[in-house]
Amino acid sequence: GVFEKFPRLKLVVLESGAGWIGHWLERMDAVYASPLGRGVPLKEKPSFYFRRQCWISCDPDERSLVGVIPLVGERRFFWASDFPHPDHPPEYVKELAELVELLPPSARWPLLSDNVREAYGLPPRPQAGAGRGA
Repeated sequence: GVFEKFPRLKLVVLESGAGWIGHWLERMDAVYASPLGRGVPLKEKPSFYFRRQCWISCDPDERSLVGVIPLVGERRFFWASDFPHPDHPPEYVKELAELVELLPPSARWPLLSDNVREAYGLPPRPQAGAGRGA
C-alpha cells in the first residue's frame, strides 16, 4: 500500500536490467487475483502502481526489452550506459542505436529521453523546430 498511500512517490530501479519486470508484474497480479491475494489491501492490481510510479533502466544490449515493453508500457523504461563498470561495452552507443531500431517508433524517444526526464522531474525535451524564428 505504499504507492497507494503516497501517489506522488517515485521509484527508479537501476543496475538490475529490465527483462525480468514483465514476469514479476504478471506474477504479482496473478497472486493479487488469487485467494492468497484477497487479504492484500490494495484498490488496484500491483502492476497499476508500477505503471503509474515506477521506472526501470535497461542496458543497450537488452534485446528482451522489445518483448517486455508491450507488457509493461513504453513510458516505464530508460537506457543506461553502465559506465564505468568493467562489463560496460565500449560500443554501447552502437548497441543503443541497434536496440532503438528494434522498438516501435512511439517507444524510441521515451526510452532515449522522455522517460528519464519524467522520472527525475526534468523539463520536457524541446521539440524539433521549437523556438526557431520563421
